[in-house]
Formats: sequence, C-alpha cells, structure tokens
Amino acid sequence: MDTERAVRKFVHDYGETFSDGDPEAVAANFHEPALLVAESVRTLETRDAVEDIFAAILDSLAERGYAYSEAEAVDVEVVADDRARGRVRWVRYTADDEVLERLVTTHVFRRTGDGWKMVVLLPHD
Repeated sequence: MDTERAVRKFVHDYGETFSDGDPEAVAANFHEPALLVAESVRTLETRDAVEDIFAAILDSLAERGYAYSEAEAVDVEVVADDRARGRVRWVRYTADDEVLERLVTTHVFRRTGDGWKMVVLLPHD
C-alpha cells in the first residue's frame, strides 16, 4: 500500500477508535513522545500521559452528547516513505446524528515497526 493511502486508512481507523471512546485504544495510535499543540503545548512523554489527556477529552465530549466522529476530508502530504503530514476536517455527531461540532486537525505521522502513529496533533478551527 502506498504511503498516502496508508495514512488515509490510519486516519479513518483512528476516527473509528476515537468514536469508540476508549482512551487506551486512542493512545495506541500515538508514538511517544508526542506533542499536543492546542492552547498550550503538551509533551506526552508516555502512553499513560496520552491516555490521561484523551480520557479527559472523551469525558468532556460525552458530557456534551458526543457519539461519534467522521473525517469529512483528509489531505495528506507525503514527506518521506516513513513520514507524512495530514490535515483532517472532522465532524462530531450526537447519538441523534446532529452535528455537535466541526474541527480541523493537523497531524505529523510516522511509520514505525507497529504501523503508522501520530507524533504531533494540532487541533484548530
């Protein structure tokens, strides 16, 4: 499978994993250390740190009625056979299939011995 297609598949699978709401499964998609660049920059040094941040994110979304996410558009730039940058437009839905919110995320991906992983996650509008 070519790199661009592999990264697109990773994004699709990640969206399904995120929608399942299991922070441990979400964390398995990251290469540690990883960076979360939001209102502040967080270095996620360990798998536990990734799990902790996503447990908080998923809990907050659940309180707002979150049910699942879909990638509306995925743009991939391959920078090497083992690295890529991606920009994803996500739509988050409630259980009633109402749009909860839309957001864009920019990622840096790296192919590892365990497959593709995220190294940088930058959520934005």
